[in-house]
Amino acid sequence: MRVLETCLYTHDLNAAEHFYSEVLGLTLHSRVPGRHLFYRLDGSMLLIFDPRASAQPGDVPPHAGTPGGHACLTLDPPQTDTWEARLRAAGLHVTRYAWGDRGESLYFHDPAGNVLELAPPRIWGLT
Repeated sequence: MRVLETCLYTHDLNAAEHFYSEVLGLTLHSRVPGRHLFYRLDGSMLLIFDPRASAQPGDVPPHAGTPGGHACLTLDPPQTDTWEARLRAAGLHVTRYAWGDRGESLYFHDPAGNVLELAPPRIWGLT
């Protein structure tokens, strides 16, 4: 079993779309204006909802949460410095954390205040 999708929440989908598409360079899979953005990652999906709309009843159960969640995306260790520079150039505060010989994580916030992390899978003993 593996994680198929991860959900984060925002009250500003336009800011989220700019951040995830332009700053992180993720591929937008689909959008419903005022409700959600869906991004296709390598083998999984990142779903970003506006909880004011996604909490409403519909064809699928409501998705209601608040901004302030966490998601970790994979990072190829040789790219850590490049990603740190890219994020800082975008005006983000980046915290770099070393996990001993398992690698390093970069922590930062998206425009909604969700905590994002870029890290190599080996921090969890994964390859």
